[in-house]
Amino acid sequence: MKNVLLGICITLSVLTLGACGGGSSAPTSPPVAPAVIDSSNAETVAARSADVALQSGSFDGFIGLTGLTVTSTGGVSKLSAVQTASRMVKATVSNSVISQVPVGPVTEPCAVSGSVTISGDIANPLTLTAGDFFNIDWNNCNDGQGQIIDGLIVYSITSFVGDATTGVSLLGITLTFTAFQVTEGTNFYSADGDVSFTVDTRTPPVTVATVSGSTFTVSSNGSTETLSNFSTTATENAGMFPSSYTTDAMGAVTSTQFDGSVTYNTPVPFQSIGAAYPYTGELLVTGANNATLRLIALDEINVRIEAGYDGDGAVDAIIDTTWDAPSNQ
Repeated sequence: MKNVLLGICITLSVLTLGACGGGSSAPTSPPVAPAVIDSSNAETVAARSADVALQSGSFDGFIGLTGLTVTSTGGVSKLSAVQTASRMVKATVSNSVISQVPVGPVTEPCAVSGSVTISGDIANPLTLTAGDFFNIDWNNCNDGQGQIIDGLIVYSITSFVGDATTGVSLLGITLTFTAFQVTEGTNFYSADGDVSFTVDTRTPPVTVATVSGSTFTVSSNGSTETLSNFSTTATENAGMFPSSYTTDAMGAVTSTQFDGSVTYNTPVPFQSIGAAYPYTGELLVTGANNATLRLIALDEINVRIEAGYDGDGAVDAIIDTTWDAPSNQ
């Protein structure tokens, strides 16, 4: 379940973040019928559901405020494209833009080819204020690190309480992705839609980050997933090394990997250490006629799937596999 997926789509850094009334959400689609879950698709449905539940809690590099870093949740390690975008935006904002109010538009060339344009407005350059916004518009930007980034992200500050210089704060922000895509070698990632975050760092070493949204679509190497009515809360405890994480998730997902939609939730929140997969926790996936898949983390390598195809609450099959099994990629 190493699909970069949401990790690519919701984790970008800037020195100061912002918002705009512009941008566009993913188009509204007709309701999708619940997916029929059976022995032919159980592992695929389980893999895609676990992937979005875990990846939607990924916050590595999301906040670049001085002194504030929210690290990635367990099971997420392939974020180089996003980290590259983060470096570019942070450098551009801090070096060229932040002294201007309103901001830009300012266009900066990328190291190899393409450019990035930043515009927006902030009430106070020394802190964050509800209503601040930035538009970050990449134009086939290649900074020489192996990624080409294109598309628009709009950052909207919805609330801020605390100190931007120390990073001890409660931050609310909405991100709108429009035709955003990252190409890294033969890998391709894209995102469209809105996601909202709250990040609470007021009780160090604990950070609590919640991401939620009504509709958000991401694609990765030919697979497309759409999340709806979703919420994921990731809690990091940096008081140990590596950090420990707890991930609690719920929502619905459709995927090009199976027909129909399923809902998911974590009756037992996942727990993980560092970048490893969860070593404990459960994810319950529900499809048509109350058919269920219960993913039980046995350890950071192995996972068990208890399948109930008939919707009667009985376990019809037990599938023991690994987080890294080929069907989970």
